Amino acid sequence: MVRAFGKTYKIQFADSVQETPADLLARAHEVLVGIANSLQGIPAGSALWSEMRAGIAELNLAGWRFEYRVDRRGRRILVVDVQRADG
Repeated sequence: MVRAFGKTYKIQFADSVQETPADLLARAHEVLVGIANSLQGIPAGSALWSEMRAGIAELNLAGWRFEYRVDRRGRRILVVDVQRADG
């Protein structure tokens, strides 16, 4: 599933994530839009971009852990996995 955020970053959830409750996906999308919005102000030469390329970021929300990657060139945030934080 891909949801566009204006003309900036797309928020994309891997197919395996679709089993997550819909209200939780909607909340995660809302938070990720905020993250995407904040990425707009980070300079291209920032060390943050090197760190983003090197690994997976994590969003903890309501007892669930969303793992995602930021693709700066492709201008997308891809949620690659979701798990209950306690399991």
